[in-house]
Amino acid sequence: MDKSPSIFLIVSDPVQNDNLKTFIQESGLNVESANQYDEGLKIITVIMPTLVILDSAPQGIQLQTAVSRIKEVSRDISVLLLTSLTETADLDTSNIDGVIKLPLNYPDLQRIITRCIKKGNEGFKPIRPINFSEDDLHIDIINNLILGESKRIVEVKNIIRRVSEPDITVLVRGESGTGKELAAQAVYRCSKRKNKPFVKVLCAAIPEGLLESELFGHEKGAFTGAYRGNPGKFEFANGGTIFLDEIGDVPHSLQVKLLQVLQDGEFSKIGGKEVRVDVRVIAASNKNLEKGVVSGSFREDLFYRLNVVSITMPPLRERREDIPVLTEFFLHKYCTLYNKIFRPLSKEIMDKFMVYNWLGNVRELENVIKRIIVLDSEKIELVSHIEVTEKKETLQDINKETKETEKAAASSVDTISNNVRSLKEISQEAVQKAEEVAIKNALLTCKWNKRKAAELLCISYKTLFHKMRQYNLLE
Repeated sequence: MDKSPSIFLIVSDPVQNDNLKTFIQESGLNVESANQYDEGLKIITVIMPTLVILDSAPQGIQLQTAVSRIKEVSRDISVLLLTSLTETADLDTSNIDGVIKLPLNYPDLQRIITRCIKKGNEGFKPIRPINFSEDDLHIDIINNLILGESKRIVEVKNIIRRVSEPDITVLVRGESGTGKELAAQAVYRCSKRKNKPFVKVLCAAIPEGLLESELFGHEKGAFTGAYRGNPGKFEFANGGTIFLDEIGDVPHSLQVKLLQVLQDGEFSKIGGKEVRVDVRVIAASNKNLEKGVVSGSFREDLFYRLNVVSITMPPLRERREDIPVLTEFFLHKYCTLYNKIFRPLSKEIMDKFMVYNWLGNVRELENVIKRIIVLDSEKIELVSHIEVTEKKETLQDINKETKETEKAAASSVDTISNNVRSLKEISQEAVQKAEEVAIKNALLTCKWNKRKAAELLCISYKTLFHKMRQYNLLE
């Protein structure tokens, strides 16, 4: 008697494991799972599943070796690869029966599973179709794009769910590297326009003289070198969504034209006709646009048109509990991409990750992990990276306070009308105040380790001791 088809999961991410397991169970199939490859292989030899769904970076082993060992148990076992990589061209999929890309597309997943388990099971009935609600699908899309379950990131995900469906303008805010583009992608993929174009424009990367043509297009002969007409990004995005990244860098002269598009859906191509488009606008900025409004560099009416709904991506230092999840995701991703054996990071490095401030946020964490994987040098490379960054931060703070002190000292001259001093005296006083601030900061940074503070200030230990005595800073 033929046994009923069964599926076995070897998926290290517990959230992804649970999502897949629930989906397969509700499809009417038997499913078991393991988080570790070695444990999973032992179970496979006993239960002989019809299909194995495998992480693209199984722990402690090369991908092709992992697949070969499963096939050695039985050539009849189908293997599907679960991967977060957008490009799979570099993966050797010759021994694999199919690829499941993240974020999961459940209708596609149903078709792939049906095809794999039907092979060798001629009497197999199609798996029970599951009708997922729109909200279920949206939650899964958002969770796959924006990793983490911290309070701050859950708030962001909830806002994205609520604002995706209504056709309104969204402003995504946050520091560089916090994932503003991912938030924009999540809004787009959960919207009614998800099957229409998504056009990204990095406003800061396009020279001011070319930005108008890039956004709105031009007619033939509109300017020197315009040998043919060219549609702009807004025309390409017609019916879909345009993502204006770093909107705060758009020159003042173009802001009026952007305002017109937001208000009326109309604009004029350079040297030509009026164009009407139906485009949803999602904008992003790492700048304080309110300050731009006050200073006059950013139009107030454009700001309010953009800021219908605001999503603020929190910096990584305010969602530290998400660091382990992000770290494991990037480890899997780049071990697969660079064909390296997956190895978890040491506790020492993870402890450093948890206390480090990550000024470059998630992007900096991603780059550090890339460096560790490529150089296979977790300890040296990571420590040197952090030390250099910390020193840079400290020196920047010192320089900032020094400049502020010098400015304050210089401005005090203007308030003294009856006691005019020589420029030499004023200069000496400003230098002394700046020195005192810099030495205090260095000592605090180095926890009053004088040798380290002297090294940070690029002076000798003897000079530092003399200055500490001069400014009454001795402990």
